[in-house]
Amino acid sequence: MPKIADKRKVLGGRGSVVLYASGTSAGQFFYRELIKGTKSYMTRRIEGVSNMDEAEAAATEVAFELNKKPDLSLLWDKPKGNGSEAPKRDYFSGRVVSRKPRSIPVSQAVQNWLRLEYEKADSGLIRRDTVDKKAGLCRRHLIPYLESKGVTRTAQIDATTFEGYPIYRSASTPLGRRQELGTIQEWCRNYLVKNRYLDSSLLLDKQTPLIPRTVIRQTDLMKNPAINPEDWKIIVNYVRDVWKKESLTSHPKAAGWFYRNMFHHFILFTKNSGMSPEEVMKMKWKQIEIVDEGRINSKGEKVSWEVAYIRTIRSKTQQAREIPVNQARELRRWKQWLDEYIIEKDLRNVQVKKDSLVFGNPHYNWRAFSYKYIAKSWVEIRNKLKDQLIGHRFSPHPYTIYSMRSTFIEDQLMKGTPVMEVAEMAGHDVRETQRTYARLNLRRKGTELTLPEIGKKRLESKLVNLFADDWG
Repeated sequence: MPKIADKRKVLGGRGSVVLYASGTSAGQFFYRELIKGTKSYMTRRIEGVSNMDEAEAAATEVAFELNKKPDLSLLWDKPKGNGSEAPKRDYFSGRVVSRKPRSIPVSQAVQNWLRLEYEKADSGLIRRDTVDKKAGLCRRHLIPYLESKGVTRTAQIDATTFEGYPIYRSASTPLGRRQELGTIQEWCRNYLVKNRYLDSSLLLDKQTPLIPRTVIRQTDLMKNPAINPEDWKIIVNYVRDVWKKESLTSHPKAAGWFYRNMFHHFILFTKNSGMSPEEVMKMKWKQIEIVDEGRINSKGEKVSWEVAYIRTIRSKTQQAREIPVNQARELRRWKQWLDEYIIEKDLRNVQVKKDSLVFGNPHYNWRAFSYKYIAKSWVEIRNKLKDQLIGHRFSPHPYTIYSMRSTFIEDQLMKGTPVMEVAEMAGHDVRETQRTYARLNLRRKGTELTLPEIGKKRLESKLVNLFADDWG
């Protein structure tokens, strides 16, 4: 069996992308998926990719094709008329294969591709909001860009078509441009080339790549920097003592007062749990289990110590995990505040149930608040405090609502929690967590690395003779 050099789970664990290190498949990328009820795999090579990231991006399309049932009758087409061989047909689509690219309007090619992507979303292979983002990119940027280049039909796409896209989208971040170009490459590879609207040689040319490469620096990867303790104290104090109380005059309605109290508890929990903001927004009371683990104090006495265990599934990766969170007291306090608020405001037929959202809106039957609204509140607070905040020592980017998740990860690593455990708790990529650890570890070793050389000078070595008369 060939040795595997690298392996990465995709599609929420449904399948894997593997890179083989030995055998006839050495250096090649494959998608493989376990056949239900067996120990065997369905496998297919991923064409036109040169690294694991490209292979992962192409895996969805390969999985979709791998799970389609082909019309095998097409493999035995009989010769026509003059007895010549039947034209070669594609194994899955049945279309006649020809070297010459066809041509259709770009807008139609985009629409057709997106329709197929939504079919994949309906079958559970990819998330629907992922396709929504692709559709938004095509509508807002891809089609207008091609129109600005005079490209209205697929046959007009050549090796120089996309070279100006990074300049066209210079207002976006390097990571944003890389993601957009990755989507465009996906459209070209998985739809245009596959349906003969684009010559495959354009994608295989390494010297003049069809899709320009985007240089990503380390600082670009730190777009959600962790919040240092001093800045976090400033943020929390402002939210608790100023921003929350402002609602009594600027937002006198009950809903305004509730929202700002909710936001205060929301950021406390998010920063101390490592969960993504979306996870916290969707969290229900039934996902929380509080256990008194007990502790022995300095006097040798057993005292109460409650830990909240949160069962959650991160929507981005579909990774299920249970997180121990030191927020039991805060959750109890929030639950009590909710009960009192409902009584005080006389919200009839409203009560906190196990199926209620922890940070939902009681004025609208516990409906979730808009993520955009919560993110907007964060930006408002951050901008108000910008002159007081120091920022992250390694990142030039401002704090985002995801910075609370980054803070949890860095705090755990600085505390000495093993990398694997931190990655598991946060549902984070192990390799990225390891890079964060490596960066922070130099900081932790600062004292050791900068010690003066005093006392380190070695004396001249002296041989000790065990058999000398005066030994001992």
